[in-house]
Amino acid sequence: MKFIYWNTNNIKELLQIADICNSEKPDIFFLSEIEESNLEDNKKVLEQSGYIHFSNPGSSRVQIIVKEELNVELGLQNKYYTNVKLPDIELDIISLHLPSQMFQHFDALKEFIRDFRKDIDLNVGTPDEKRILLIGDFNVSPFDKPMIDFDGFSATNSINSRERITYLGKNKALYYNPTWKLFSNSSFPGTKYFRRPSGSSYDILEHHFLDQVVISTKLSREIKDEEIKVIEKSSKYKYYNQGSNVILESDHLPLSYKILL
Repeated sequence: MKFIYWNTNNIKELLQIADICNSEKPDIFFLSEIEESNLEDNKKVLEQSGYIHFSNPGSSRVQIIVKEELNVELGLQNKYYTNVKLPDIELDIISLHLPSQMFQHFDALKEFIRDFRKDIDLNVGTPDEKRILLIGDFNVSPFDKPMIDFDGFSATNSINSRERITYLGKNKALYYNPTWKLFSNSSFPGTKYFRRPSGSSYDILEHHFLDQVVISTKLSREIKDEEIKVIEKSSKYKYYNQGSNVILESDHLPLSYKILL
């Protein structure tokens, strides 16, 4: 199974999206900053590639396109995230576009992500009990405290981590974040470029992995193989110019995650 997420920055045509579908052949393609009406008005472009728009009322910040033959069910919906289920393999997928750190205090983002995690635990399941995959724009980096703290999302960088940890009498199941693997390529820009320091930070980083994949520990134990990558180009389009160090077509790059169970 392959899943792709792309924050499109309000792309107007679907030709680039269709070309990624033709080149990468994802089972599900999640899109942010794109109007649902745009997908409906240009559905013939998607259908020619073998994809359809899958409506998810209640989640305005993430739109979904899927392979025509894929068996998909709709689950938990929220303004900031959408849950789809693949009943044939008992997999819950949550795609998200969380609030931006450009407009929120970092502590507020941590509180939001903490509540987001509680919502998933309550309405979808805990990561030691269910197959859960999250993909999307967390608007924080994998190493930021909202992602790694016990009272944040609790996503570790170790695939061999403990499934649960206890801190001051409280017990919590962990997620695994394979996005850390992408940091091994030091020449690549990440999925998002913006200069810092800003009003809420004090560092010199410019390229960021705000777009991430996070999976439940149960799912991580059952994966035979995985591939995570940032999409630089498709058959007809380039999304990143290495010479000028510029992201093209959008202000984010598409993120792909492929698993074999």
